[in-house]
Amino acid sequence: MKVAPLGTIPTAAQVPALTPVRPVTRVQGGQLLREMQRAVEADAVDPAQPVEGPTRVGAPKTSTQPGLAPLLPQTPAQATAQALRTALTRQSGLAPLMADLNQALRAQVLSPPARAAAMQMLTQLIPLDPEVRGADIKRALKTSGLFLEANLAADPETSPLGGDLKAALLVLRQALGPATRRPPGATPRPPYGGAPTSAQKAAMPSLPLNASAAAIGEALAAETQGALAHLDLLQLASLPEPDKPGEPTRWMFETPLQTPQGPGVAQFEISRDSQGRARDEEREPLWRARFSVDFEPVGPIDAQVAFDGDLARVSLWVLRPDAAERLRAAQPVLAQALAAANLQLELAVHSGPPPAPTTSSGRLLDQSA
Repeated sequence: MKVAPLGTIPTAAQVPALTPVRPVTRVQGGQLLREMQRAVEADAVDPAQPVEGPTRVGAPKTSTQPGLAPLLPQTPAQATAQALRTALTRQSGLAPLMADLNQALRAQVLSPPARAAAMQMLTQLIPLDPEVRGADIKRALKTSGLFLEANLAADPETSPLGGDLKAALLVLRQALGPATRRPPGATPRPPYGGAPTSAQKAAMPSLPLNASAAAIGEALAAETQGALAHLDLLQLASLPEPDKPGEPTRWMFETPLQTPQGPGVAQFEISRDSQGRARDEEREPLWRARFSVDFEPVGPIDAQVAFDGDLARVSLWVLRPDAAERLRAAQPVLAQALAAANLQLELAVHSGPPPAPTTSSGRLLDQSA
């Protein structure tokens, strides 16, 4: 078997045109993505342990047993709960998928549509850059897949392919075919509203280069389905809670990173709190950002940034003592960078993990039940 050399992240110009695997009525705009989304929901993950797909709101469920009346349509809360249960049983990390996609491209066993979709996925990787700006975070939020369905509803004629992580995952999912098993290995911490952010450290490929095309395709299909389910959990975590109307607006999303050790994932939560400032209409809303990264040589870092007018309050929690000292020593550099943007810095570096938030009872399901 001919093995290609390990390359860098492919550019958009190097990615072949994406071709749909099965015909659809209309390829333009969002219709193709809707067809693929329906296919993902219809696929079974494990024949031995079938998992129901999300039930659409308003679609009545009819009993097949004689003498029983049709069940009432699901409420939005019931549909959300069903989607949560489904995603929890399927979810897996994005970092292992990225590592195995790179390995599959080296093995040169993917079909042309799958190869094009894999290269499109790898363009989503962002190289580590010490000079991250606000525009970079905004771009990461916009392309995270969090708003795919909303963007399709607002502008169904514009295709999100090439600029949306969930769209890229759906194209890859269609090219690989249905998943017949669950992905192996440990799953990342399930995200939920108000949960601590959690990074995925750099992943190494789990696929051997001499694996068969069928084995590689089966593994990638399972990992792709798991990554889509994890993204569904991020979308659910970003929904407003109906029983808490005063809660801040928040968005929880992830960005794949290309680290020297392999693909990793940074997780973010951005929130906007304007409710607590209703009595002071002249003050701007308070913006907060929390994020987690885990890469060498600093290890896991959790951060919280709050922008209050021209004051930036930054809190960092670092597990490794040597990394904490390096960050404290870099405070003047960070203060100078913020001063250039007319911001003042208030920095606190803590050794150890961040304080755990209080989790309400029944927030997440026991997946072993």
